[in-house]
Amino acid sequence: MTQPSGSTELAIGQVGLGGITVVHRDGYRIYDQPVVAGFDPSAEARDRFLADTPGASFYESLDDLIVDPLVGVIDLATPHHRSTRLPLIEQIAAAGKPILVQKPLAYSYAEAVEIVEVFEKYGTVGMVNQNMAFTPGSLRLLDAIMTDRAIGEPAFAQVTVQYVFDTDYHPWFGKDDRWWTGALTVHHFGLLQLLFGPPETVYAVTGHDPGQPGVTSDGFGHLLMRYPSGMTVAVTSTGTYYGTDPVPHGNEKIWIQGADGIADWRPEGGLDLSHRGEAGEFSRERITWNPKEKWFPHAFGLTMAHFRAALADGAPPLCSVSDNLYVMAVIEAAYQSSENNRVVPLAEIMGERYDPDYGTGWSHGYSDWVSATLSGVGRG
Repeated sequence: MTQPSGSTELAIGQVGLGGITVVHRDGYRIYDQPVVAGFDPSAEARDRFLADTPGASFYESLDDLIVDPLVGVIDLATPHHRSTRLPLIEQIAAAGKPILVQKPLAYSYAEAVEIVEVFEKYGTVGMVNQNMAFTPGSLRLLDAIMTDRAIGEPAFAQVTVQYVFDTDYHPWFGKDDRWWTGALTVHHFGLLQLLFGPPETVYAVTGHDPGQPGVTSDGFGHLLMRYPSGMTVAVTSTGTYYGTDPVPHGNEKIWIQGADGIADWRPEGGLDLSHRGEAGEFSRERITWNPKEKWFPHAFGLTMAHFRAALADGAPPLCSVSDNLYVMAVIEAAYQSSENNRVVPLAEIMGERYDPDYGTGWSHGYSDWVSATLSGVGRG
């Protein structure tokens, strides 16, 4: 894979310097994405940032970071709770600084709309850090399905992730009354939005495993989504599975059936394309990538590289905050569906913001960047 340009224009200021931002910076270094400043009220976070980012500035206030002339884009990695996130976005957007916002965009759909309205008010560019969509393997999948149309028009897809994930070690993961579907399966919703766009309806079952001491809310969420085209997507997603066939987050199974073939894909396990011949025989094609290119930390570097490239070219980024409202609407619909045991139309959640003809998220962002970034893809 070619490494995106690391121009010092639009250099990065990090707001919120928790442990995950160490992975951000690891990825940024791989793809030469310059971090020049940071802000966090925690002394521990400050010390960690300064130790691994020599030459960067640390600021005691957000105001000081925002006015740093070297800071051209903000990496916002604070928790998604409204009381923490909304005031920061308002302050940064008012200053005209583009923002990469850690997913999920918000806790609820209503709160996500509040955030998008802030971006709209100030005319500031925002992208959601849906980093699963920028794993090296995801870029190959997107290129095969969206650019090469390797399986034709998609008709069905299935996502499977099942493993044990408890959060007894963490102060707030799993402690809100929404957890798994909003904070974990959001990764998959972001990728599905790029590939297929928004569904028309959602039916979901969410639940809690009382055997997990660290999760006090939903630990699993299974969805069936139907699309305006007639396509269907089934999602099986759980952090409560301790059986004999784990499929961990980070290497989940996704398969997509189209009019002309099937794609079997795992983020770090390759992409297999299967096609049926006229005589009933099957052909296989395997697409590979460098096994050293992992989700952590490569996807974080590629997400920021995409955002900065889109800004430099004056193009809307993929996974923009407005596009991500559809992701948040799926999450909201899933919780409401499970609570009320009914199919929930996305139009019911989104009102006038729902567009049945929206199409794929891919068609609403800087998709040319993906193909331009890929090189040396192995086929066999």
